Amino acid sequence: MLAQYDPNVRAVITYLQLLGVKVTNFTVDNTLQNHRDWPSLLCVSDSLSKWHVPNAAGRIDKDEINQLPVPFLAAVLDNVSPFAVVKEVTETKVGYFPQGYKRYKVETKEDFFKIWSGVYLIAEPNERSGEKHKEYTKIMKKGYIRSFIQGSVSLLLLFALFYLLRIRIDTVTSLPILGIYLQFLVLLGGIVVAILLLWYEVDDNNPLLQRVCTGLAKTNCHAVLSSRGAKVFSWLSWSEVGFIYFSGELLMLLFSAGSLTTTMALLGWLSILALPYPVFSLWYQWKVAKQWCVLCLCVQLLLVIAALNTISNGLLYIKFDHPFELLIGTVVSFLLPALIWMLSKPVLFGMQKAKKMHRDYLRIKYNEEMFDILLKKQTHLRIPVDDLGIDLGNTDASNVLIKVCNPYCGPCSKAHQQIEDLLEQHNNLRVKIIFTARNDNNDIGAFPARHLMALASKGDEKITKLALDDWYLSAVKNYSLFADKYPLNGELEKQGPKLEAMFSWCKEMNVIGTPTFFFNGHLLPNAFGIDELNYFLWE
Repeated sequence: MLAQYDPNVRAVITYLQLLGVKVTNFTVDNTLQNHRDWPSLLCVSDSLSKWHVPNAAGRIDKDEINQLPVPFLAAVLDNVSPFAVVKEVTETKVGYFPQGYKRYKVETKEDFFKIWSGVYLIAEPNERSGEKHKEYTKIMKKGYIRSFIQGSVSLLLLFALFYLLRIRIDTVTSLPILGIYLQFLVLLGGIVVAILLLWYEVDDNNPLLQRVCTGLAKTNCHAVLSSRGAKVFSWLSWSEVGFIYFSGELLMLLFSAGSLTTTMALLGWLSILALPYPVFSLWYQWKVAKQWCVLCLCVQLLLVIAALNTISNGLLYIKFDHPFELLIGTVVSFLLPALIWMLSKPVLFGMQKAKKMHRDYLRIKYNEEMFDILLKKQTHLRIPVDDLGIDLGNTDASNVLIKVCNPYCGPCSKAHQQIEDLLEQHNNLRVKIIFTARNDNNDIGAFPARHLMALASKGDEKITKLALDDWYLSAVKNYSLFADKYPLNGELEKQGPKLEAMFSWCKEMNVIGTPTFFFNGHLLPNAFGIDELNYFLWE
């Protein structure tokens, strides 16, 4: 569902779909919002490059729009949704997806030019474009499972609530059944709307809630919910009161110790007593805030429906059976949701704050200037490595990554796949692999290290990469089987001095653990993983 994402994210998702590029919505959202320049056209361009989608951005005279290949992203004069996804351009018309990116709109060029700045981004996908099939399938599978679980739990909960209500209804014959069901649905709807209001308090930038709250003219939930009139006290908002009110009444309806007749009567009187609040809320939004909150209006409507249902179905009674039990049940029913919210509130606000801090941290972390400062503070590569190890990638690249590893090191195997991914994505990268093994048959790492060095000495990078993959990606590392698969004719004897040179270099550079990485002449800071070099390798 696109509505849950930020407008910038929705635009890119729509654009990728038109291009036929497979990237999950989750990946698009994460990649864009964690980018150091979020939100911007540069952020979109870098993200497309990460997904192997060649792209370019620029500005042209609006009259030259027919020269742009469709689809393309157009920067428009809209602070909420700054991108339009243009799908078609004719001699007189422009067809595009505007804000929301669900409704396709066709208008004259003159009208489109009024909102278009002339800035564009074009892309031309190829066979490599998109998320890796394995990752794409994994994320999609997780999404389907999560949706299935959420849907199943919601349906089971709804069924359970209806079942409990049905049990209570079967105990009486004098009450209008439709009136009871309507009251139940009103309370259920009230809880849903109240939860959305509480969610808005926790995360007022949520795109889904923004969509709900800006669907009509003069609607501005933020203006209303952040005003003084939105609070009963400084520590208690009307949204919280609404959640406690609707939840407490629903618990009373389903579990009250008194008879259903008595419970419905009490609920009816509470509905009547709540009627002044809609009057106050409507007056406040109309006269004071001069803005309307869609969710607040839903609450007022539900309160009025509940009161009308009570009156029209004759559910008001003066006499209450078992008043003491009813009082205890009522107090418990309202205290329980209040307690749940009181315990949940700091956790939810804390999680939201942590999420924001994490994204802010990533934007600082992935800033190139910050990375360069941290990198240059690390140990400098003072001893040359030109004649050491195995070289992969572009020998003329300006970026050099050195991996110091042990053939039997588990983390080294994991890093190998990450390095393969970097080499696949970036042409401006050279990788050098240096082994820590001694030139000693008592060191089990010496055998595969010699073998891999000997294979690399033949100068066939394809065979070298295949052998490295077979060794490092194998679940069980068996040198005998590996040697049989890649036979050699005397090259092994020539590798002893090379191992001695690498071991001496590791000792001089004080390399203790493996894997150890050096990037562009400095030790890679501990705060950065190999896969995160992605953010600093784009040309």
